[in-house]
Amino acid sequence: MLAAGTAIVLVCLLGASLGTYLVVKYGSIQRADVSLPQAPPGEPENFLIVAVDTREGHSGVNTDTIMVLRVDPKSDRLALTSFPRDLIVTVADTGERGMINAVYNRPDNQGPQNLIDTLQQNFGITINHFVEVNFDSFRRVVESVGGVPVFMERAARDKGSGFYNEQLGCVNLNGEDALEFVRSRKLEVLIDGEWRHDPLSDVNRVKRQQIFIQRAMSKVLSQVKDNPLYLHELIDIGVDTVTLDPNLGISDLRDLGERFRDFDPAELETYPLPVIDHPSQPGRLLLDEAEAEPILNVFRGLDPSEISPSRVKVRVLNGTVADPAQQRENLASDVSAALQQVGFTLQQPGDADTFYAQTTIQHAPGQELFAQRVARHITSETAIPTEANPELGSGEVVVIAGADFTTVHEVPTPVDQMPPPAGAPAAGEEPGSEAPETTAPPETTTTTSPPPTTTTTENPFIIGQPPEGARC
Repeated sequence: MLAAGTAIVLVCLLGASLGTYLVVKYGSIQRADVSLPQAPPGEPENFLIVAVDTREGHSGVNTDTIMVLRVDPKSDRLALTSFPRDLIVTVADTGERGMINAVYNRPDNQGPQNLIDTLQQNFGITINHFVEVNFDSFRRVVESVGGVPVFMERAARDKGSGFYNEQLGCVNLNGEDALEFVRSRKLEVLIDGEWRHDPLSDVNRVKRQQIFIQRAMSKVLSQVKDNPLYLHELIDIGVDTVTLDPNLGISDLRDLGERFRDFDPAELETYPLPVIDHPSQPGRLLLDEAEAEPILNVFRGLDPSEISPSRVKVRVLNGTVADPAQQRENLASDVSAALQQVGFTLQQPGDADTFYAQTTIQHAPGQELFAQRVARHITSETAIPTEANPELGSGEVVVIAGADFTTVHEVPTPVDQMPPPAGAPAAGEEPGSEAPETTAPPETTTTTSPPPTTTTTENPFIIGQPPEGARC
């Protein structure tokens, strides 16, 4: 669904010169009431792009699709991930668990900020810019380029979205057909004369959308290169149908446009998030945290093997209370507050049963790197020992703040300056099965991200991409 919004944003980024025309139109763009951190000039930025259904007869403003586009001007790299609408998250403004597509439905236009805060709190992704598009913008962008070609190996239909196609090979989808295609959540394909239902609904939908976005980008950008005046038409569509955050300025668009003018849409990295079925809510999804961590790190600006603080559940104990002569009041609560500020998930602080002269960190068996992640933010007068505690669950860490405790610092100590955690795998070794978070990322051509997920014809419900050797 976001091909329209992504195309509009990327044309602004990729267009060689936006010129006076955009300057005039820029003041007419609708702005969202959101507060967002600004990245330093030239540094990577995350664009949150959401699609909403504003058709007559549809109440509320639930999001149809949610994507984050990471733009890195220094490396000329664009990465895209999607959040399935059935994904269960902790909602920022209520603290309750619910579907992510309902986070946006808030009075007084507070939905965008609530979604931004929810993404930050659940996934540790900082949002720098916001873009909202609707179904009308999608149709108009597709129609303006004369349709978008997709490859159909089999007949396909969706009685819910209205999509139906029996033509095989390269099929040019007009605006309405394309909307039905990307909104399809109950897709069926014809296999050996039998209509078979897509068993992964929202998961495969996300992958089909990402294929469509790449194909739409290619069509749009070829149009812009062949006819620079076509950019004016796209800008008109954007002014009429797109809402932006107040921080996205003309100079930002021009700078990015100069850097990405020759970007090849085939180089857009797409990352479908790995999910699992909710154990007690049929049709709902949960994030597969271990598998998703390297992907989320792409959008956090972290190394794929890094453990995000948001994944670590920390309880702090005051290890000085057992010795009245060395007792430090409020030590556990003060350390908890500081670690929470860093981004760790904090549990109720308490007191240790015995006196600890030396600050100690405990971790679940096989999860030494979780302890190291916390230790990287702590300064003490002596080296901090770590030890396994079989009573701790996955991702849980206990910090026993001893008499030597000094401070918590927000910027982590580099890993290469830390002593190897006891029991952790040596460099080049494969870690044990109890610590999937330490699994080395697959070999890739870059050092900053795992390779984007690719799709194959083995899954008959991932349709739209021409097979190898075919053009569309």
